[in-house]
Amino acid sequence: MLSKFNNIFSLACLLLVILFVPPLSLGAEGERRSPVQDDTMLMFVGENLETLSIASKREESAWQAPAVAQVITREELKERGVRTLSQALEMIPGFYMAQKEWGTRPYLRGIPDSVLFLYDTVPVVSDTSKSLHPLDHELSMASVKRIEIIRGPGSVLWGPDAFAGIVNVVPMTGKDLSGVEAGLLYGEPDEEHGFFTNIGYDAGLWDAFLSLSSRKGEEDDTVCNLVRFWGDGKTPVGSQDRFGEDIPGRSRYFDVSGRFSFRDWFSVSGLVSDYKRQYAMSRPEEDLTWRESRSAPLGFIKVEAKKDINRSSALRFTGSYSWINPEYEIIDSTFEQKERTSYGEIIYDRSFLAGRGLFTGGLSHRKKRIRNALIWESYLPDYLGPKNEYFLPRVDEEDYNTRLWSVFGQYTQKVGDIDFWLGLRDDDHDEYRDHVSYNAGIGWSPWSQWMFKLLYGTAYRTPFARQLLEDERPELENIKTLNVQLAWKPSKQVGLGLSGFASRIKNHIMEDPYAGLSLPNDQDIKGLEIEGKLSPGYNLDLSANLTVLTNTGSDETYHYNDYTLIMPDGTVKKHYIDLKYPYDTGAKRIFNLTGTWRPAERLTTFVRLGYFSSRKLIYPKATEYSSIPGVWLIDLSATIRDVVYPGLDLDFAFRNLFDKGYETPGTYSTIDGEPFSATIMLRKRW
Repeated sequence: MLSKFNNIFSLACLLLVILFVPPLSLGAEGERRSPVQDDTMLMFVGENLETLSIASKREESAWQAPAVAQVITREELKERGVRTLSQALEMIPGFYMAQKEWGTRPYLRGIPDSVLFLYDTVPVVSDTSKSLHPLDHELSMASVKRIEIIRGPGSVLWGPDAFAGIVNVVPMTGKDLSGVEAGLLYGEPDEEHGFFTNIGYDAGLWDAFLSLSSRKGEEDDTVCNLVRFWGDGKTPVGSQDRFGEDIPGRSRYFDVSGRFSFRDWFSVSGLVSDYKRQYAMSRPEEDLTWRESRSAPLGFIKVEAKKDINRSSALRFTGSYSWINPEYEIIDSTFEQKERTSYGEIIYDRSFLAGRGLFTGGLSHRKKRIRNALIWESYLPDYLGPKNEYFLPRVDEEDYNTRLWSVFGQYTQKVGDIDFWLGLRDDDHDEYRDHVSYNAGIGWSPWSQWMFKLLYGTAYRTPFARQLLEDERPELENIKTLNVQLAWKPSKQVGLGLSGFASRIKNHIMEDPYAGLSLPNDQDIKGLEIEGKLSPGYNLDLSANLTVLTNTGSDETYHYNDYTLIMPDGTVKKHYIDLKYPYDTGAKRIFNLTGTWRPAERLTTFVRLGYFSSRKLIYPKATEYSSIPGVWLIDLSATIRDVVYPGLDLDFAFRNLFDKGYETPGTYSTIDGEPFSATIMLRKRW
């Protein structure tokens, strides 16, 4: 074993029926450069190809990156009327964004809760719950420069939880905006209103950026009939006093982020996000509906430093301190948790053979401190009905600390038209078994407009809190994925990409917050992702993508404690039954057809026709698993620039344009899908 090394007005009707565009990140080949230089590639003379930094921990083109990679630019976010991270990702192949009562649950390539979400390369996810994702309004899109996406495992460079993919939200800097940008927003039917302000300054040797945003809205107006329950903490409120009438109320979101950089060798950045989302939960079998809320204030401060050793090598340091405080309000009781993470990383970059070989190696240390992790020992919905007069569900709160030391490296070698890469990582954890991750692949570009990639990689997930507390050295859920990608881009106007994948998951475990953990099982998932782009004219871009997948494997099984006996001598005897239900892949077929039309110099319109196939309502104690039909939806947005004054823009965004009614799987019942909504934003630049 290696010795220890430490580690998200409605109104105005522009009737323009058009076809939209998410441009594909099917870049082009470029010249290899030293790691101490900007690795941006050139596709055509005078055109900078969009770059990403998460495939090799340095900037490079998505076209040549050792991954199935894609970038969404700031301009695309504006043109598409994107307000949340989930709205951006739902247009990307492989992603299915499932609507739940409490927000959006992400699926990537048929695997729920499997994406490592980063903001400025700092993880913004929770260890105590895999279902806390900053996908809705928790992270403002107003200050985002680009979104970097990798489909496929990424544990070699990013450690635990880079399981089925990675999403990195890259914020703007003072060099991206030297001035002020502000906006006001209003939306219906939620009476949503908000604002944002971006301030940037570029002084040459240094630059600074600050962003502030806020919004409020009523996201769920369901009438709840169960309004009291928890009583004195020992016995529940009497059944005759539990019922009344209540509604969830208004949700609120606030975040502030900033960055200061000196030259290219030092920067400090940070984020603070606070929100409270109000929603209703239902259990139709007993005609129960109750109010819940979810809040998870999070933030971090990060320091980066870089030192060029010589023309071919550099040393980089990253240190961060982050926090997240999940808080759940269930009817009339609140449960609070705390997570603190300290992280340090040193990376050495080196180029060989006139830049044809590139090596990235590093050491990292991560320390986590968890307080009041919730361990549910009882199935909450069983206790809420009027038949239960005496018992509260049992829920424990546990504290624990973990440390992770890691050493990792990735090497890329160019031989003629072929790039070879190999990566390896060893993780030494004090609470779960040590783990080795690796990746390997080739990229072949026989002509500048063609790229073929063959990749194989592994990854694993951090165990659930319950696993760490109940199993001395738990087996880790792990994945092995084979990716094949063929991309063709003969010009800026035409592009086509085809990606196939096969994933094998071992020791797969799911968590129902009130039923505990499922028993480990195995799943095999195979799929195909097709995407294409066509620009028949200067003013029109068309794009489409299709995802198809299938899975085989055993059912999920919960070893469920259905009742507990307290014997005369005081001993506790638990009785268990096995609950079986299907593995949940989400939608197995996803389609997007989009188009962007610029009929005038100051007007851009965008439309998306989206489809996701049937899904099942699956939860541990369901008596049957009803199938909910697939649905086609249309979204429309438009931007009018320089309205009345230069720099004054007006944005319109319409979701579910024709107000199509549909249902979607919730937690314990089907819920109404997202209705028609309209948002207007007035934005000004100085």
